[in-house]
Amino acid sequence: MKKSIILLSHSRKITDGLKEMIDDMQQNEDVEVVSLGGTSDGGLGSEPLLVVDHINQSAEDVEFFIFSDIGSAVLSADMAMDFLDESQQLRYHNIDAPLVEGAFVGAITAGVTDDINQIIDEARKAK
Repeated sequence: MKKSIILLSHSRKITDGLKEMIDDMQQNEDVEVVSLGGTSDGGLGSEPLLVVDHINQSAEDVEFFIFSDIGSAVLSADMAMDFLDESQQLRYHNIDAPLVEGAFVGAITAGVTDDINQIIDEARKAK
């Protein structure tokens, strides 16, 4: 099973740095880490359509695990789901966990199991 760890923050620098750290420590080719921090023009902020575009461009068998940090990034993660079709929504897991710790633990767990509930539970425990 393919898994996509989506990182959302107001800052692209934050998500790029976190992606780099996770990629250095998680080598499973079935786990993709995606940095979607900031806005499409490189500014501070968050855009739900960046998430939607990534999902629409992904294969139909990918499970998506979304991690966000604060305020409107969390809202963007929530809003993105509204733009997805029903089959995509079933594969969209908006995780209530700290961005850094949750995404890291979620990605490492996703590298060793296909159990969606275990991935989510382990990420949430990272609080």
